[in-house]
Amino acid sequence: MVFLALAAWAAFDVHSARRDLISARSELNSAALNLGSATDAAAATSLRGATRNAVHQTARAEKRLRRAPLLRVAGVVPGLNTQRDGLFRAVRVAHDAAVIGDQLTGQVEELRDALTVRNSSVDLAAVARLSSAAHDAGRALAGLPRTHRGAQWSPLAHATSDLDDVLSDTAHRLTVGGNTMAVARDLLGGNGPRRLLIALQNNAEMRDQGMVLSVAVAETNNGSLRVTRSASVTELVLPRPVTDVELPQGTREVFGSLAPLQYWQSVNASADTALAGAALRSMYRAATGDTIDGVVALDVPALARLLAITGPVDVSDLGQISADNAGQVLLNDQYAGVDTTLRRERLSDVVAAVIARIQASSLNTTSLVRALGDAAGGGHAWVTSGRPNHQRSLERAGLSGTPGRVLPERTIHVAVQNGSGSKLDWFVDPKVDVNVSVTPDGTAVVTTKISVPNRAPVSPPASEQFGPFLPGDAPGLYRARAYFWGPSTGDQLNSVVESGLRLNFITSEVAPGETKSVEFSTIIPNAIRNGALRLRFVPQPRARPMKLRVNVSGLGWKVKSPGTVPVEWDKTVNLEWQLSH
Repeated sequence: MVFLALAAWAAFDVHSARRDLISARSELNSAALNLGSATDAAAATSLRGATRNAVHQTARAEKRLRRAPLLRVAGVVPGLNTQRDGLFRAVRVAHDAAVIGDQLTGQVEELRDALTVRNSSVDLAAVARLSSAAHDAGRALAGLPRTHRGAQWSPLAHATSDLDDVLSDTAHRLTVGGNTMAVARDLLGGNGPRRLLIALQNNAEMRDQGMVLSVAVAETNNGSLRVTRSASVTELVLPRPVTDVELPQGTREVFGSLAPLQYWQSVNASADTALAGAALRSMYRAATGDTIDGVVALDVPALARLLAITGPVDVSDLGQISADNAGQVLLNDQYAGVDTTLRRERLSDVVAAVIARIQASSLNTTSLVRALGDAAGGGHAWVTSGRPNHQRSLERAGLSGTPGRVLPERTIHVAVQNGSGSKLDWFVDPKVDVNVSVTPDGTAVVTTKISVPNRAPVSPPASEQFGPFLPGDAPGLYRARAYFWGPSTGDQLNSVVESGLRLNFITSEVAPGETKSVEFSTIIPNAIRNGALRLRFVPQPRARPMKLRVNVSGLGWKVKSPGTVPVEWDKTVNLEWQLSH
C-alpha cells in the first residue's frame, strides 16, 4: 500500500509537471509570435504576462519533479539515474530559457512608448537598445546547454531533441532580428543621412514579383523620413544598360532579352531580389546622378497590410484607398479610361500618402515592422542595402536574396509572368499541382503542372488593360511565361542555374475564358533522409495567392502522413512526409 501511494504521488507530480511544461511552452510560443505586436499598453502587458507565467510554470514543474519520491529513488538506480538527470536538466534549461524570454519582453515593455513614431520620427536610440536586447537574448539562448543525450529513452529523447531545436531556432531568429534592427537603424539615418528608393511593384503585370512601374524617393536622417520625389519609370528612361552590375550566366541566358539592367519593367524578372536591388540602385544613379543607399520594394498586397495599420488614405482622383479596396482599385478599377502615365504614378502617390499618415499618427514601429515582415514572408516586400555586411544581414533575415538561399537542394519556386504588355494579371490565378513519385532507391521524380486560367471577358474591347500591344495579338490574350525553379541538385533537362536553383520556362498563349497548362519535371536523388521527404515551396507574390496541391506516392514505400496536401500558397511552406518500406 505504501508503494502504491508513493507511485500515485509520483505519477501525480510527473503529470502535473508535464502539464506545467506544456502550458509554459504555449505561453513562450505565444510570446515569440506576438513579440512584434506589443503596440499598446494592453498588448505589452499581456506579452510580459505570458513570459512571467512561463517562468512560474517551469519553476513549479522543476519543484514538482524534484519532490517526486520515485524520481528520488531513480537517482541511485543504474540506468534510471541517467534518465532522471536528463529530465531535470531539460526542465532547468526550459526554466532558464523562460527567464531569458521574460527579460527580453520586459525591455520590450519598457521601450514601448519610445518605439512610437512621434513628431514624424523614430527614436533610434530605442531601436538600438531593442536590437542589442534581441541580440543578447539570442546569444544567451544559444549558450544554454543542450539537453539531448544519445542514451535517453524514446519519450525523453524526443522531448529533449525538440527542446534543443526550439531553443536553437529561437536563438537564431533573435540574433538575426537584432542584426536586422541594426540595419533598419542605419537605413533610417542612424549613422548619417540616407536616401532610399521605394520601388512600387504592380501585381496587374507580373514579373517574378509585380512589375516596377513607379518609384518614390525618401530621405532619412536620425529617424525622420520624408518623401522627396515620386515618379513613373517613364520619366527615368535609360538609353543603355548599366554596366556596374553583372548578370549571372543563367540569368543572362533566360532573362537577358528582357534587358533587366536597362528597363525598369524587367528589373525583377529574375527571382533574385538582391540582384534586382543592386540593379535598381545603379539604374537610378544612371538616370538622375543621385546615389541610393537602400531599396524597399512594395507591391499592392504589402500596401494593403500597411493600410490595415494606418487606416484609409485619400489620394487625388482615386478617392479613399483602404486595406479592403486597395487591390480592386489599384489593380483593376483605375485602368478604365485613365492616362497611362498618370496611372503609373498613382502607386507612388499612395505610398506617399501612407508615409504621411504614419508621420502624422502615433503608431508603434513594431507594428509597422510586423506588417512588412508578414508581407516579406509572401514575397510582397523586400529590402536591399548597398552595404555588403547589411545586405548579408537582410538575406539571413529572409528580407532579400534568392529563393535558393535556404535548403536549395529541397526548394521549388514557380512564377507566371506576363509577356503580353497588358495589365491582365488581375484576371489570372494560376494553380500548381505537384506530383512526387518516390522510387525504391529513394529518388523523387517530381512532375509539376502549372494551370493558367484567363478570366478576362471574352472578346473585350482594345484598351490599356486588355491590349493588344504586340502585332497579331487579340485584346485579352494573355501570353504566359511559366517559370519553374527546381532544386539545385535536381536532374532537370535543359535547365540553367538561376537564383540558386535550376530553371526552365515555357511560353503559352491563353485566350480570354480559356485555361492552358504546362508541365515541368525534375529528379531529386537521395530525396529520402531519415525516413522523411522534405520539400520547400517559395510562392510568387501575386494579387491573390496561388493554389498549391502536392501529392506524394512511392513504389515500395508506405507514405505514413497524408499523401496529398492542399496549400493556400501565401507564404513559403515547408512540407514533410514520413515514409517507410
